[in-house]
Amino acid sequence: MNNSFDFKRFGQVLAKDWKQFFRNFGISLMVWCSLPILVWIATLVLGFDMQADDRIPFFFILVFTVAMIVPSKVYGKANLSREGVGFAMLPATNAEKFFSMLLYCSIFAPLIVGLGSWAIDSILTLLPFGGFVGYVALPKDRLVLLVVSITCMVLLTSSIFLFGNMVFKKRKAGKTVAWGILIIFVVTMILQLFDFFEKFTMWEYDLPEHSILPWLNAAVMFVGAIFFYVLTYRKIKTQKY
Repeated sequence: MNNSFDFKRFGQVLAKDWKQFFRNFGISLMVWCSLPILVWIATLVLGFDMQADDRIPFFFILVFTVAMIVPSKVYGKANLSREGVGFAMLPATNAEKFFSMLLYCSIFAPLIVGLGSWAIDSILTLLPFGGFVGYVALPKDRLVLLVVSITCMVLLTSSIFLFGNMVFKKRKAGKTVAWGILIIFVVTMILQLFDFFEKFTMWEYDLPEHSILPWLNAAVMFVGAIFFYVLTYRKIKTQKY
């Protein structure tokens, strides 16, 4: 098979991965979307109100945890010696398999969990009882920036765990977290030796109303995501069984 990207063949890979996705993660996906119900029940039983701003971090936790877990749940066998032969023998190019993986893990799962949990939260807010007060919504004055930043954060998180899924054989998500913490610690110590954080803070306050920083952060996260996606693709391409 040549290395060209064929959309018909890609559609067949998507269809095959669709079945695998819902077989391995469908119930978990529904549970993730329904977790706001547990928070709502807690407000009802304990008799306290929860404002919309207080519930926003909960949505971030749901979206980012699903981005961390779904690669190992759906594609956990892709790099294993015996079980991964089926993935290797798919009648598709490495690029087609990679983009299908990216679509389901980096876009579909986080989007479904984000929108699904938000929809359930909104329905619960409509009820005349319970402690959900106000609808969760992003501020309109920073809507574009927030959407771009959140998207880049999700892509970066997903790309890291996709790479970890193709590198580690067992306990993939846990090992990715552990190595991530270790790398962040080492990098932080190195930057601290050069007084990076102090110099960065001084530079930050020289900017006009810090207007550039959020976009710069989003750009850095996007570049980081591309970096780990490239590593993941190369790992798929060079994987030995």
